[in-house]
Amino acid sequence: MGLVWVVLVTACGDDDGAGDARSDGGLDAAVDAAVDAAPRDQGPAPFDAVFMRAGDPPAHPMDDVLRLNQLQAEGTHNSYHRQPSEDTIADWRYDNEPLDEQLESQGVRAFELDVNWDDDRRRWRVLHIAVVDELTTCDLLLDCLATLRTWSDAHPGHHPLFVQIEPKGSAFPDDAEGLRRMDLLDEEIRTVFPDDLLVLPDAVQGTASTLREAIAETGWPTLGETRGKTLFFLNCGRGDCVRYANEGAGLEGRVIFADSRPDDPWAAVRIVNGGGDAARSAVEAGFLVRSRAVSMPSALEMSEAELRAELDAVLATGAHIVSTDVPEPRDDVPVFVEMPEGTPSRCNPITAPPECTATDIEDPSRLVPE
Repeated sequence: MGLVWVVLVTACGDDDGAGDARSDGGLDAAVDAAVDAAPRDQGPAPFDAVFMRAGDPPAHPMDDVLRLNQLQAEGTHNSYHRQPSEDTIADWRYDNEPLDEQLESQGVRAFELDVNWDDDRRRWRVLHIAVVDELTTCDLLLDCLATLRTWSDAHPGHHPLFVQIEPKGSAFPDDAEGLRRMDLLDEEIRTVFPDDLLVLPDAVQGTASTLREAIAETGWPTLGETRGKTLFFLNCGRGDCVRYANEGAGLEGRVIFADSRPDDPWAAVRIVNGGGDAARSAVEAGFLVRSRAVSMPSALEMSEAELRAELDAVLATGAHIVSTDVPEPRDDVPVFVEMPEGTPSRCNPITAPPECTATDIEDPSRLVPE
């Protein structure tokens, strides 16, 4: 197939609002004040990008057999994060490489982006906590997504990428403005990723009456149906998840899979950070599960044996995304996260069939079309 060019020159809407984000230890009021006082560019921040898709994703041998929930991949926590200073608190003492470098050299296939609404620029920004911990490898959500899209276009044989979106502080006010911002979040994602490059809730639900029914009775799409695409999921408080899911009716028309409870009609993706029996039960029930291991600040205090035991326990749950603050070696933490025998991801230890191999999930020699 020949090269496919997509040119995007866009300026998003002119909604306004305020906010940093979901609670970070009682800092919300101070952070909101800092955000209000910080100088801003006037008007929508410009976004102008050109994307080139290298061609159709190269097929893998079991693409028509293996399903999306039969893999296990490495992810990074606060994937954009840069350490604010050398003497910062232990919680923030980690640097993540640019997103494309994580994809290219660290084997990362899942990302977490904290979004903050900027009412002056009328854009979603990506940062942890304004002023005190705001260094980032990509300031605007659009720029972060463009980095992922560019790498994906150049390597369309990758298994689906996963992007967790976490709204911070007062990102979604409890009024019509909050709903508008949810719509704008969908719009910004679709600005960079057209629907044919997304794993969408509507596509997974198909003709089933609910997304939960589709997951339970039909299952997730195959790797062949989702190769080269990206799946977004939302880490939100219960109220925001319900509102995003069309007031609890489901995710019709939405871009992002919202975190859920097992009996929600939109239940498909679940965030179970503690691992353990809860994570394994969710995996066995068919949900796509994200968990964590080797995280700051505890990783600085734990022994190698303790960290390996923690990581092994989370891997054994079958959590599909294992997110970490330590995706590469560092002197002060004796363990870093990578998928055992992964290429870079691997077959899920709970859900994958015995004949699955890591190169069936993603083969480095099949990332780029011939």
